[in-house]
Amino acid sequence: MDPVTMLKRNYDTLTKAEQRLADYILSHPRCVLDGLGISDISKAARSSNAALVRLCQKLGYKGYSEFKYSMHRYLLAQGAERGEESGEGPAAPDPMHNTIETYVRYLRRIPDCVNTDDLRRAAQSICTARHISIWGFNRTFQSAKQLSNRLGRLGIFNQVTDDWVVMGDDAEILAQGDLCILISTMGRGIRGRENTLRTLRERGCKIILICMNPKQPAAEYADLVFALPWISHDAGDNFFEDQIIVYLFLELLLYEVAKLYPG
Repeated sequence: MDPVTMLKRNYDTLTKAEQRLADYILSHPRCVLDGLGISDISKAARSSNAALVRLCQKLGYKGYSEFKYSMHRYLLAQGAERGEESGEGPAAPDPMHNTIETYVRYLRRIPDCVNTDDLRRAAQSICTARHISIWGFNRTFQSAKQLSNRLGRLGIFNQVTDDWVVMGDDAEILAQGDLCILISTMGRGIRGRENTLRTLRERGCKIILICMNPKQPAAEYADLVFALPWISHDAGDNFFEDQIIVYLFLELLLYEVAKLYPG
């Protein structure tokens, strides 16, 4: 059963604080699509975080995060992004429009997540590095190859790999003045390989991490960390592709590189 129907069916069993939350969510379903946190919604509904968690649990969810994912999927399927503001309620489902609009919304969040000065520092590091090695993991290897190819077209020599044997060799060769760019959405591909990253740092190689989960172990060893909007995580399913977000970030980085590189 969808979360909106469950809110309506269980409304009479809720406490006053929980009903205020239900009223707010039913009147402003876009609050979930816009990524408001638990405190934001609780404050807007004149309720509390604890009441919101209890409400979600009464509906059968483990907590707010699980409720948010379910609500997110439901609203996207119903075309809520277009229908709510007009006062006409959810519009008829339009998968093409909804998919495009979801990607556009997350792409627009990139400037909020990326510090411009850090982006320029990353571009400067690329332009001045003696050697550049780009590492990709699982699906991020396609993004790594894209960055490698585009840098090559600018005349910046680099190497790209998803092979841990090659990465281990790189860690023993790269040193002061060199650069290693890691692209890892969640950090799963790097987990357990911290010794390789530690070796890079000990040898003085600069490390740039492009990710969506800044809490991954690799972030501890990076000189610069770019944590991008995590669309597949927030959507609660695997339909949306994170690499689309990464590709646009790479375009922004390459633009800065092109401004600096004399070639």
